[in-house]
Amino acid sequence: MSKDMSSIRYRRLLKIIALLQSKRKATREELEEAGEYSFTKKGTGYEQNRTLQNDIDFLRDMGAEITYDRSIKKYVLEHEGSFLVNIEASKQEIEALSAGLKMASHFLPHMSEPAVSLWEKITHYIPKNLAEAGDDLASSTIIAVPAAPVKPEIFSLLTEAKYSKRAVNIRYVSPGKEPRRWTLSPYDFYFRGNSWYMVSFNHKHRALSTHRMSRIIEANFASDEDYVMPDVGGFTSDYVSTAWHIAPGNETHSVKIKLSGNLADSMREIKWHPTQKIDELPDGDIILNAEVPYLDEAARWVLAGAPNAKVIEPDELKEIVKDFAMKVID
Repeated sequence: MSKDMSSIRYRRLLKIIALLQSKRKATREELEEAGEYSFTKKGTGYEQNRTLQNDIDFLRDMGAEITYDRSIKKYVLEHEGSFLVNIEASKQEIEALSAGLKMASHFLPHMSEPAVSLWEKITHYIPKNLAEAGDDLASSTIIAVPAAPVKPEIFSLLTEAKYSKRAVNIRYVSPGKEPRRWTLSPYDFYFRGNSWYMVSFNHKHRALSTHRMSRIIEANFASDEDYVMPDVGGFTSDYVSTAWHIAPGNETHSVKIKLSGNLADSMREIKWHPTQKIDELPDGDIILNAEVPYLDEAARWVLAGAPNAKVIEPDELKEIVKDFAMKVID
């Protein structure tokens, strides 16, 4: 079957495959409505919409495993198969795609091979100089932001667990500690400080937990544990964004830190934390105000910025900075 198609049919195919992806099973009427087909007249027996049937056959030719279960009178999607993409793209869009795919292969290890494969297909249809421009941009970013490696099979299993709502068993190794085993319900993922992290529900502690994914050495689906649904959503935008650097949390500590010199100039340019507010001082210094979950991370940040970072409050943060600084001296 020819893979050339009109834009109308292409949009129609995307709509019906999207419906099947979301529901996995759909009636003929649901597919007709999603694809905006002309409806078939209902009779006593099974009646086909010829256009819909042709589109389903086309998707099957592209590798989609779509069956019709007569017992429930629904189409069932077992596997999505391949997709055709027919779009117009500008020079900047191609460069963005090139850079994005190369970054994906670096930051999303389980997507490395698909990203490389897709880009190789696309390069057959674009000028060589566009591909090179995007590659150069991506390479510069990757050099500046190294990523701790995560086993692709583990990354893939954990992301699947999140979207299929399945609990997992993991074996986790922290520096200087014996491996531990946890049963978790994955909620969300985020990249910060050169590493991927997973926010999940810890079945043993009955609370949220955060794990560095490069330290997970084993993972499998938990057959004897039910997935625990989150009370709220938006972990990446809400819960995770509270972190001063890496560790998020629900506690809040108000901090005031005086910044001077280059560090003050840098903070004027960077939104380091979603709660931060800056007070300008007459001498060119600034006061950084923020609400953070863990003072330890703020203390390490202050020491990294010394002598251009000084704690104003709270006193507890001053004590933590002093304690960390004394441990540097043997």
